[in-house]
Amino acid sequence: MTSILAEILEAKRRRLAAGARAPSGANAAPSDGRRFLSALGNAPAVIAEIKHRSPSAGVLVPDAGRRIEEIARAYRRGGAAALSVVVEQDFFGGDPSWLPRAKAASGLPVLMKDFVVDEAQLDVALGLGADAVLLIVAALSDADLARLHAAARSRGLAVLVEAHDEAEIGRALGVSPGILGVNARDLASFHVDLGAAAALGRTIPEGVLRVAESGVKAAADVVALGEAGYGAFLVGESLLRASDPAAALRSLRGRNPTEVKICGVTREEDVELCLREGVDWIGLVFAAGSPRKVTDERGRVLRMTAKGEAGARPGGAGSGGSAAGAVKGVVAVFAAETPKSEVERVVEIIRPDVVQMPVLPLSLSKEPLSPGVAVWNTVRVGRDDLTGVENLPGDALHFDTAVGGLSGGTGRTFEWSVLDAVPRRRPIVLSGGLTPANVGAAVRRVRPDVVDVASGVESAPGLKDPARIAAFVEEVRRA
Repeated sequence: MTSILAEILEAKRRRLAAGARAPSGANAAPSDGRRFLSALGNAPAVIAEIKHRSPSAGVLVPDAGRRIEEIARAYRRGGAAALSVVVEQDFFGGDPSWLPRAKAASGLPVLMKDFVVDEAQLDVALGLGADAVLLIVAALSDADLARLHAAARSRGLAVLVEAHDEAEIGRALGVSPGILGVNARDLASFHVDLGAAAALGRTIPEGVLRVAESGVKAAADVVALGEAGYGAFLVGESLLRASDPAAALRSLRGRNPTEVKICGVTREEDVELCLREGVDWIGLVFAAGSPRKVTDERGRVLRMTAKGEAGARPGGAGSGGSAAGAVKGVVAVFAAETPKSEVERVVEIIRPDVVQMPVLPLSLSKEPLSPGVAVWNTVRVGRDDLTGVENLPGDALHFDTAVGGLSGGTGRTFEWSVLDAVPRRRPIVLSGGLTPANVGAAVRRVRPDVVDVASGVESAPGLKDPARIAAFVEEVRRA
């Protein structure tokens, strides 16, 4: 046993002697080991990890306690199959209360990442709503490994048994694990060897789900380890260090990170649909005369639901029955002629993350919009002069097709090549006639940061079609 592992286990036993228990008021969703196992069934499945720090990497998330829900929701949008939450306090700076928070925010099954040496910790896991626990072969005798594995399974918990070398794999197989993790990090030197992990993976019998742990940073790593038999990947450091964990997770899974905005949402069930499909942005239309226009009260409820705010989806978060999670942001959409006073009034009531509308340079510089609210400046292709478009104000440029008498949602495309000359110093949002049939080509041709669709995923104005949204998102991810 390495010195660092011995120190961690000694600290853990001291805490257990002091009386380890689940924090009060956790309000955790019930544990469900079968759900955790099922979630890892579609390779490549990523178990995305939340942790504050580690002895090898140092501090990863300085303000982890404030960001649990944010990170968990980003992982859900990015396509994580499950979460791992590191709760060990002394060496990893974790907190058991983070686990039920992450589960409720994401709606995903969760692994309690700790150094388990006593059955009391399994009861803590149940109290937190953990669906799985970690047993580290190097930390346990054969007898303790068998005892704790059986005790966890009798409680309905899934068990990830972790090994570091061939000898430990042999010991792990002695308890007939359903899930066997191979950690590529040497506990003594902290050196990571993915090649050695791949070789070890080939020695594990068929029928055992293999999980690659540590050092997975790119899609190429996933492919190489997948060829060695690994179906799941526990990844933390590379995702936590990324500026956008959802985009990093999509790229790791070999998926296109382009973000998706579904505009003209009018119903809560359509917000739920967007959350299930991992949509990044929803648009609420406040333009007079639009068939998708929502009232202030309706817009407020839709925004709360989309952002996963308390009370928006009672009784469903984290249980698997409701579309837990949250979009990256809510966009309030206005027509060009909307008075600034009206925009400000709606912003105060709705509290969107973004205002989307055509904005002239002078109007924004003389009368800036609400602080903290970004502006997506709509450029109407076919009407607005694209010369010098880079000089327009706004945090992003939103390109839509101009059609006389319509302020947006035209359902018509424009010639995408006109955007070739637009500098990419800020995000590009592509709209105008996008559908599941053409969005893949649009993403490959324009390479926008965000694609924006309304009528292309509807059965009627303002009524979203589940199959079309699912197909649209899938085509973006495949592009």
